[in-house]
Amino acid sequence: MKSMAIKNSSADMLTDLDRALHEVGMELCFAEMKGPVKDRLKRYGLFTAIGTEYFFPTIGQAADRYLAVHKVEWHDWAE
Repeated sequence: MKSMAIKNSSADMLTDLDRALHEVGMELCFAEMKGPVKDRLKRYGLFTAIGTEYFFPTIGQAADRYLAVHKVEWHDWAE
């Protein structure tokens, strides 16, 4: 029973963080999340509550979305 309370508390904390960030105009995003962790977020309804569009397979895809949405011009220093 104790582990269930901890999991729900963690889920509540993520929900509160997401809400607080949205209130100040920020987005909570996740990249390279492992399957078991993502499965737990889905089980607790957080994957849908936070929004599937805020989960990215790679950091590069998360960065590309940020650059596109916020119209940031980017030049890769390696090129």
